[in-house]
Amino acid sequence: MNLPRFTYHGPASLKECIAILADEENGAQVLAGGSDLLVRMKLRLETPGRLVSLSNIPGLKDITYRSGKGLAIGAGVALSVLASDAVIREKCPALADAAGLVATNQIRTVATVGGNILQNTRCRYYNRSSVWGKAVAPCFKRNGALCHVVPRGKRCFAVYQGDLAPLLIALNATATILSKKGAEEVPVGSLYSGDGKAPFNKLAGKIATKLTISEDSLDMRSAYRKYRLRGGIDFPLAGVAAALKLRNGLVEDLRLCLTGIASCPVTVPGAGEKVKGRPLSRDAAREAGKLAYAAAHPLANLEGDPATRRSMIRIMTEDILTTFIQAANSK
Repeated sequence: MNLPRFTYHGPASLKECIAILADEENGAQVLAGGSDLLVRMKLRLETPGRLVSLSNIPGLKDITYRSGKGLAIGAGVALSVLASDAVIREKCPALADAAGLVATNQIRTVATVGGNILQNTRCRYYNRSSVWGKAVAPCFKRNGALCHVVPRGKRCFAVYQGDLAPLLIALNATATILSKKGAEEVPVGSLYSGDGKAPFNKLAGKIATKLTISEDSLDMRSAYRKYRLRGGIDFPLAGVAAALKLRNGLVEDLRLCLTGIASCPVTVPGAGEKVKGRPLSRDAAREAGKLAYAAAHPLANLEGDPATRRSMIRIMTEDILTTFIQAANSK
């Protein structure tokens, strides 16, 4: 398939980039790696009049660690770099592992951190060609007035399937967002609206420049598990990220975040409170797994059986925490 016509911009600075994006009438959209956006454009799911490339802007591909300040990752860092970088491997190996689970080697070479956390939602009734789209009534995401998955639904239930966001949210990471008004640092979780049709909160005319994980969060044990039908290429049909803090052998904090089961990453409520002050045991792992299962409500809008995807949330949660138990006992 061919791309639709568009005007290409390659700004050499963030200031120039923001100036182009701030002109809402020109239909400009950010182009990072393009591994998702260009496919969507070929399917005519999106037809932006202008693409603003970030590839020539310095600083967006930097990875830096400062003692006491934490880890800063440029939004333009390629996932292949994130998966292999020595600093990431030392300070946050779970993030490197999560990056290595995305798609294929070829895609990871071009796909970026910012593109992965801000990828659009997906649905088996939406991510199709324009020809296929003419065969069915338009859904909310195609500017229609219905959902093929939830017939009486009042909104779009397309699914967010990013691999990095749940781990970043579990680690309380922040994103630096730049606009013509300046830069602001916000929690990664606040970027998502929960609406499948418009999955992000007020990002028009803005770009994400970096992600930051604090020193305190880097001290936590963390991990990510991903369920998919094929070992490569596939987006997560269900994913679990966990971050654990122990003090004197007792749980001080536990954070769980899910992906692939709703229109945004889902933080598991009550996980930390349930096991706080207790030894990390197999019983605690099972209880956390039940909480994650209760928080997951996947629908039949992706490949795979929703009941299986929900069960995998519980299984993967228990698996992560069992791994944490084994690591703590080996010391």
